[in-house]
Amino acid sequence: MTDVVTLRESFQIGGRRTIFVLSGLAVLDAADNAGFGVLAPDIRESLRLSTTTITVIGALAGFAVSIAALPLGVLGDRMRRTAIAGVSTLLWAVASVLCSVAQVAWQLVLIRTLSGIGKANEGPVQSALLTDAYPPRGRGKIFAIHRAGLPVGILLGPALLGGVASLAGGDDGWRWAFAFMAVPAVILGVTTLFLPEPERGKFEQLEMPGHSVATTPDDPEVTLSAAFARLKKVRTFNLIMVSLGAFGFAVTTVPIYLSIVMDHHFHLGVGERGAVVSVTSVGALLGAVVGGKYADQLFARSPERCMYAVGAAIAALGCGLGLQAYAPNVTAFIVIGFITQGLLYLAPIASVVAAAFLVRGARTVRADVAQAAAKLAS
Repeated sequence: MTDVVTLRESFQIGGRRTIFVLSGLAVLDAADNAGFGVLAPDIRESLRLSTTTITVIGALAGFAVSIAALPLGVLGDRMRRTAIAGVSTLLWAVASVLCSVAQVAWQLVLIRTLSGIGKANEGPVQSALLTDAYPPRGRGKIFAIHRAGLPVGILLGPALLGGVASLAGGDDGWRWAFAFMAVPAVILGVTTLFLPEPERGKFEQLEMPGHSVATTPDDPEVTLSAAFARLKKVRTFNLIMVSLGAFGFAVTTVPIYLSIVMDHHFHLGVGERGAVVSVTSVGALLGAVVGGKYADQLFARSPERCMYAVGAAIAALGCGLGLQAYAPNVTAFIVIGFITQGLLYLAPIASVVAAAFLVRGARTVRADVAQAAAKLAS
């Protein structure tokens, strides 16, 4: 087994620009998801929606991500992936502007669906870019940096969007928050268009005995049906699909209910709700930092233990979200959320997902198709 590759060595091989720009997209994605949850009570009151309606609308972005991930993964096999990620982000920016002017529920439904389509490139495209740009024994740290964008977004998003909405004031303060989010989305989208496109599957093919990087134009590609046929034989892949389904449901709908709990039971305004969510997300940031430091070492010693850690983290998330819903006060709500988020991001989820799609004795199934299939499960 080869030695763990240091972060500096990974940067020397794949460069810094790719990981930091894609991490910026992860920050933006998480900020939007968390921000919508914080703003949901205000949106509901402004548009006169029921709790069920605003929750369903909030979940539509996650559903659209699941549906759009597979087509984007297929496009990623045939087109320049940095272009797909950049255009998708610009599409998301348009959706954010449209959200700021929505007047009725059906408009918000269409807009949040469009937003989800714009963000669906994260799994099948961005993860594939990172997989192909950086060596396997250093990906734990690379994925940790990318995953750290999620807690950073959860930390900054609610505070920024809640602050903008609070400063704007009135029933329509949330509209200014969504308009504000479109600005960094345009900047990152344009920057992503100019990222270098890494060679597909180079590192996995080099690590397989008797294989070398295929560079001839006649080299056959793995078809979508063949990819799924191989993936179905990987037991870990089947288990990950089940767990991602539960995970996707938890992270897209429960935060909206928790925001309504803070509004109804703790009587917190939009700025205060944003501050609470930001404080709890500090635990996620700490978990991502610690997990990234030891992910490669744990994976090198025992990939099986990584799988157990991921399963335990998802189970802890379910328990923690349930306890938050029944927290007796704001302090307990924050403490439970802090611990839950820390445990979730401590687990090396990205390393396990990336490793699950290697097919022994055959050509590697491309990470973009595999990630798209896994995203479909959520």
